[in-house]
Amino acid sequence: MRKLHNGSCHCKAIVFTAVLDLSSGTFKCNCRLCWKQRMWKTNRIAIKDFSLVAQPGRLDGFMGKHQGTHHFCNACGISTHTHVRRPDSGEEYVVVQVATFDDLPVDELLAAPLTIVDGLHDDWTHVPAETRHL
Repeated sequence: MRKLHNGSCHCKAIVFTAVLDLSSGTFKCNCRLCWKQRMWKTNRIAIKDFSLVAQPGRLDGFMGKHQGTHHFCNACGISTHTHVRRPDSGEEYVVVQVATFDDLPVDELLAAPLTIVDGLHDDWTHVPAETRHL
C-alpha cells in the first residue's frame, strides 16, 4: 500500500516527504559507499512522489559511480537520498535511506522484502557471497 512518509537528516536542515509502497521492497548493496555507510534504501521512488525541502546551503552531494547523486546534509553529515538519472534509458528516480524516515514504523520496515545486490562487482542480479556485514 502506498503511504506518505516524512523524513529528515539528524539536524532537520533537510526535510522530505516520499510516497512509497514498502511491500515493493528495500535493498542493501555491498559497494564501498553503501558498506561504509551501512546504507539500507527504499526501492525506486518516482520523482513526482518525492518532495525535498532543505535549508539554503545545507544540501550537498556527489556523483556516484552508477549515475546517481548521493545527497547528504553538510551540517550533520547524514546521507538522506540518492537521485538517479540514467541517460541511457531516460529513467529518473530517487532512493531514500530508510533510517532517515521519521515516521516509518519498524514493524512495517521489517516486513518489507529485502534484496541484497552485489554492487561491488557491478553484478546487480546476484547476491554477494558474504552479506553478514551489510
